Amino acid sequence: MTKHLTDHRNAPKLGRKKHFWAIEQRGKDTAPHPAIRALAQRPQSRADGLRVQHYLRIERGVIA
Repeated sequence: MTKHLTDHRNAPKLGRKKHFWAIEQRGKDTAPHPAIRALAQRPQSRADGLRVQHYLRIERGVIA
């Protein structure tokens, strides 16, 4: 009886890593997307802090 297809270990593919590293390096050289820049530069308001507190409270399961 042979091993199941998922039981075989494959060597990591260097080709995929090369492409990933190339994309990663290209991203460092270019400017960020304008939407990302706009979000980073927008002024923080007091409501943002309260909103985060409410999200965290809901995530913890505290309802009130």
